[in-house]
Amino acid sequence: MTRALLFAALLALAACGFRPVHGRDYQAEQVNGMASVQVVVNNTRLGQLLKAEIEHGVNPDYQRAEKLYTLSITLTEQDVYLFINPDGTAGRGDVMFTSAYQLTRNVDRKVVKSGRLNRTSSYNISESADYATYVSEEDARKRGIVELGQDYKLRLANLMAGLNTGDTQ
Repeated sequence: MTRALLFAALLALAACGFRPVHGRDYQAEQVNGMASVQVVVNNTRLGQLLKAEIEHGVNPDYQRAEKLYTLSITLTEQDVYLFINPDGTAGRGDVMFTSAYQLTRNVDRKVVKSGRLNRTSSYNISESADYATYVSEEDARKRGIVELGQDYKLRLANLMAGLNTGDTQ
């Protein structure tokens, strides 16, 4: 009797349209959907790094796909010095990234979604080792760009799933 109920429950679950998020078919469909997004970022070194990080995140196999959408990103960076000592030197710094984006449908140039993503990355400032401070600051920039790229990957996955179901909210 319990096997029959279990079997009936599995049939009902299969009929309801449930698809495992981590299933291969769903992931392949999601990658194909996100591969149809062309990424455009302002032409700076960090902007190009962000573009490469997003493209690798949404299409790791670099599959060819028709570009149905364009993701336009404007990236700005700001250095903020923290823990100011009495002699005017700083002991810690933040690299703050602010990015505004627009996802546009290429067929009719309609803006589907727009918004902002921010990311802050911290580093230590050494009073006696300038090179160590430089390396620490550059590492903070790289970490911030990688994390911002991951944020965009998650945002695009959510947006594309909404577009595929007809929900753009």
